[in-house]
Amino acid sequence: MKVRTIRRITRLKTLITAAMMTGCIGFQACAGSSYTADWESLKKHNEAPDWFLDAKFGIYFHWGVYSVPAFGNEWYPRNVYIEGSSEYEHHIETYGPQTEFGYPDFVPMFKAEKFDAEEWAALFERAGARFAGPVAEHHDGFSMWASDQTPWNAEEKGPKRDITGELEEAVRAHGMRFVTTFHHARNNLWKKGDNWTGHYEYVKKDFPSLLEDPENAIMYGYMPRDEFLDMWKGKLLEVIDNYRPDLIWFDSWLDEIPDEYRTSFLAYYFNKAEYWGKDVVVTFKQTDLPRAIGVEDFEKGRADRLTDYAWLTDDTISRGSWCYTRDLTIKPTEEVLHSFIDIVSKNGVLLLNISPKADGTIPENQKRVLLEIGEWLKVCGEAIYNTRPWEVFGEGPTRIGKGGAFIRWSGRYSSKDIRYTRSKDGKTLYAVILGWPEDDVELSAVNIGEAEAEAGARIEMLGYDEPLEFTVNDRDRPVISMPELDETERPCKFAYCLKLTGFDTSVDPMAKVFSGNYTSLTADKATLEGDQIATEEKLDRPNIGFWDDPSERVHWLANIRSPGKYSVLGEFAKPDGSRPMKLQLNDQTLEFRVDGTGGWDRTKMVEIGYVDFSKTGVYHVILSPADKENWSAVNLWRLVLAPMD
Repeated sequence: MKVRTIRRITRLKTLITAAMMTGCIGFQACAGSSYTADWESLKKHNEAPDWFLDAKFGIYFHWGVYSVPAFGNEWYPRNVYIEGSSEYEHHIETYGPQTEFGYPDFVPMFKAEKFDAEEWAALFERAGARFAGPVAEHHDGFSMWASDQTPWNAEEKGPKRDITGELEEAVRAHGMRFVTTFHHARNNLWKKGDNWTGHYEYVKKDFPSLLEDPENAIMYGYMPRDEFLDMWKGKLLEVIDNYRPDLIWFDSWLDEIPDEYRTSFLAYYFNKAEYWGKDVVVTFKQTDLPRAIGVEDFEKGRADRLTDYAWLTDDTISRGSWCYTRDLTIKPTEEVLHSFIDIVSKNGVLLLNISPKADGTIPENQKRVLLEIGEWLKVCGEAIYNTRPWEVFGEGPTRIGKGGAFIRWSGRYSSKDIRYTRSKDGKTLYAVILGWPEDDVELSAVNIGEAEAEAGARIEMLGYDEPLEFTVNDRDRPVISMPELDETERPCKFAYCLKLTGFDTSVDPMAKVFSGNYTSLTADKATLEGDQIATEEKLDRPNIGFWDDPSERVHWLANIRSPGKYSVLGEFAKPDGSRPMKLQLNDQTLEFRVDGTGGWDRTKMVEIGYVDFSKTGVYHVILSPADKENWSAVNLWRLVLAPMD
């Protein structure tokens, strides 16, 4: 106890000294510093500094007391008190009634006896992460650092170690920035209007006797609102002063924290960072902070297009729970990596969650994914780190649909999908192919000149020693001859990076489809006219097939929300041959040809032409064979109408 007291006094002296040096006393903004506690002043902050834009990849982890039961998910602390939930029944069967063994009783079982911060940091570095850190506090009210704000902290209870302090030292020693994430805005159990709200509202509703213990009440967040808000901010300032995080990440419910608390915290953090000589980042969800101050985060989601602002995705390595559970399923590396590449191409950054066990070990299947990502980045990191988005993010048939948080998408990328990045000086273009191509690769989004191609410009594949042969087709697009390599000879797995140097590249006009708010007319939304033509599933997507009768047609109703000129494309497949087709859109008609793609399951985007919409509204679209005497079947996945402005 004496050692503990001395340690706290030493830390208090450090905080007072730092406060005097920065002019920061209590919760007020730093006197004489750049930022005051108001939104206009805080907008002077650079929300996305270069280090963040360069880093691209970070790792954090849901690891805490909720890892002990290893059942359900990280919301076990809440769900265990909801009668009828699987956690409620499991808890009674395994540990006994909640009144005899509540969530706080797991704390002594959270020993983290095998936790090694150095081992974790070394793993994150090998995975290619450029920033890393813990969930500092989840909704459950347990602080993973040595806190003077609450008795429920990792130094006083459970591991009885300063987990955050150990991680900060190890992460920085391995050359990474340090991040702390906070979910504690939800912890407060308080009466909002006529209803009790908070993570533990069912404790108040069905187990009120558990709140009679004063110490347990703190963990449950059961205290007056003003007292909780002071603690909410006090915890943040404590972590800022003791661990100097480069990035502070917030979960939802930050909007329930009054402006005066949010602005004073931000002013304190930004002024401290200015004193340290550091550029720091704050992230938020939904509209919890102005975008001019922080970086918007899409939980389990991402943008569906290239944005002119930087953003963050936080996603987990598993399917389902964010914390370790005994039945946790881990995603394949290919899925995690392809999502990461798509994120970077659209001006995003990935914060990937892993799920350690309560004892402090990271399961081998999670390690394997991290290490395979790291091996890929050793070869292709040049196309990821320190890059910026190109003029379009990519090309190919596979897109996520509507962007944002919690996207529901079960598609899979292929070698037809390409994502672009560029060097910061704009002199190098990278094309990342999301699978090994069996044929020559045409970069249909890229225009280059024949003269440049003859003047010593190069196309290389990262990790491969020889430059690649290429030609420039009649549309000024590079067509690259890929070397014949089996899986063991390829420079990496999962995705392959082309590097274009010495070219004055520009975007092919038709590639604008990938950067705009286009309208997609899919097979499952079509009305089919005829007895044989039908919708089927191929490549895990609906397509229109059995189109053998040239008298049969396909109809859509297209809702056009903005007038103007649109390019029209179609995704088709046909083993061989070439057949003329006709697209009618009200009084406009386009004729085009569908050439053989090499198989019914090998699609290609066909450029159909341009149409003009003089006004918004619903338009009737008809697709049909143009020559009934010279017809053989094609398969169709979708039409795309993309605004050209």
